[in-house]
Amino acid sequence: MDIKKTLKKRPAFTIFLVLLTGLYSGYFLDIRIFLIGLFLSIIGFLIKRKDIALLIVLFFSAGVFQSSRIPPRGQIIYFRGFYLNNRIIDPVFGELYAKIPANCGDFVKGSGKFTEIRGFSKLTKVESIKSSPTILNKLFSLRKYLDKRIRGACPGDIGEMCSAITLGVRESLPSYTYKRFQTCGAAHLLAVSGLHTGIVFAVIFLFLKVLQLKRNPALLISGFFVLIYAVFTGLRLPVMRASIMLLFFVIGESREKNIDPLNTLCAAGIFISLLMPGSIFSISFQLSFLAVFSILIMFNILKEYLEKIPNKWYKKWIIIPFFLTLSAQLGTLPLVAYYFGYIPLIGLIANLILIPLTGALISGCFIFFLLPPLRGITGNFTWIIGFTMNKTMITIEKIPYVIIKVKKNEPLLLIIYLFYLIFLLTWAYRKTKQNNIITR
Repeated sequence: MDIKKTLKKRPAFTIFLVLLTGLYSGYFLDIRIFLIGLFLSIIGFLIKRKDIALLIVLFFSAGVFQSSRIPPRGQIIYFRGFYLNNRIIDPVFGELYAKIPANCGDFVKGSGKFTEIRGFSKLTKVESIKSSPTILNKLFSLRKYLDKRIRGACPGDIGEMCSAITLGVRESLPSYTYKRFQTCGAAHLLAVSGLHTGIVFAVIFLFLKVLQLKRNPALLISGFFVLIYAVFTGLRLPVMRASIMLLFFVIGESREKNIDPLNTLCAAGIFISLLMPGSIFSISFQLSFLAVFSILIMFNILKEYLEKIPNKWYKKWIIIPFFLTLSAQLGTLPLVAYYFGYIPLIGLIANLILIPLTGALISGCFIFFLLPPLRGITGNFTWIIGFTMNKTMITIEKIPYVIIKVKKNEPLLLIIYLFYLIFLLTWAYRKTKQNNIITR
């Protein structure tokens, strides 16, 4: 692979891979190895100024950056950041899970004992808490109010599910409902991510177009509201990734420039990795990025086959959603098995049904908020959609052998997944190379 050509065509992709490799290595290797490597790589770059030498400098810099910021388990650390839904968003340590006496949206300072369980960084024995209110408190007060309105319009388990999917409020979601989503391979629908932000963006954009607003202002306003929505739903890593990607898309569309999706995904990854280097070990970061990465690579591979399908309606509403769901499932299946110990056999079919229903549910909730006079109609519509989703999952749950249980944290699953990624990258590279030869 030509490094210079790859850097020129997809700079963020190359930089993100090197940065990610360095950050992961920095967690497992001694910082002294990286300091020596950094010193030698800088000398090498000064002697021979090549792109590959600069990437080596980046690798060792990322290793030093990570090694100096990941504390050993059991160590007392000092944190400062925003408190959101039993999580402290710290710029050094990333997401720290802890229950502390503070309001959602407060800026907090303190100390606690660092522990890590299956990718979740937790704090115990938290002391010296100091909290101060911020503008985020009002935003979360509004979220609490909207949550109450949804539960009022959709009582019972349906309201809990609607609130979890739309607002990211999952604290009171019944365990059996969450298990239904897991069994159907659709637990990702409860994590506000690209699907949710895309729907929110589309609803707001269409609403502004109905109000006769011009295209570029409508794009920018919709993008701004998506950023608010990211904070509103708890600023979790999947929605951060999706929001950054969407922001790049809005900027590109407003300036009428084509934005490379893979480059955009990696740019979002670089931003989050530098802002919170510890977040790369979280399950949400890995599943979110790998799902989108798999979709983009698979679509690049299957692009020429999709173009041969003559029926546009069939391709748009049947084939493309099928491949989107299949790609995301293949991209995350080994990691789901590794972290959660099960493989949903019917996940592909379940998602083909549940994803469109989720889109309708989120749209119904936002119209419910945007048009108060129609709350009776939209509330009933949302309840019917939620009821249909629940009944669908109950039906799927009763199918024999709907999931296969496997051993958690099995290293063989990661080895299989590594080979899968190498296979995808190699195939995508060869396809790109073939297309370039044909074009010439």
